[in-house]
Amino acid sequence: MIQPNQKEFSQGFWGSEHPDTAALRVQKDYVDTMISLKRENMDRIYTYINALLDKAKEELGHSRSGGGSGDARRMALKQHVDEIAAYLKGQALDVQLPAVYGERGGAQLAHHYVLEDVPAFFGRVKCVLDQWYDSHLLSVYDEVVILVRPKGVNGPGTSA
Repeated sequence: MIQPNQKEFSQGFWGSEHPDTAALRVQKDYVDTMISLKRENMDRIYTYINALLDKAKEELGHSRSGGGSGDARRMALKQHVDEIAAYLKGQALDVQLPAVYGERGGAQLAHHYVLEDVPAFFGRVKCVLDQWYDSHLLSVYDEVVILVRPKGVNGPGTSA
């Protein structure tokens, strides 16, 4: 036996969402969309620079091993390091480049980076990149707090 519903709802309410629930769902969807839009570019930049770092580390290993292709590997390493520095500069991040051999390296190595200085450069890049990423995450969090709790609306534990 099926017991009839004790509370009668209007026909417009049947199969629909409660207005308060719908408002919360729409707000949550909006906040989730805003977070994903804000983080998409930031995550893409972070992933790209980390991939460049991995490629540059691989080239550093090949450059250190020497061999017949050592000059080509050093040139590839220089290109990776320059690209990393240029990309960071585009994000308003300044990282000191490794030293170049200059005159002490002769004509062949004059414009190449000193291999012993490159790992320190990678460490500086990683540190600056992580700090940049964390600061952007904090600003996204601050914006989400503003979206969730507009001015003039007091949450639990706050006063007007």
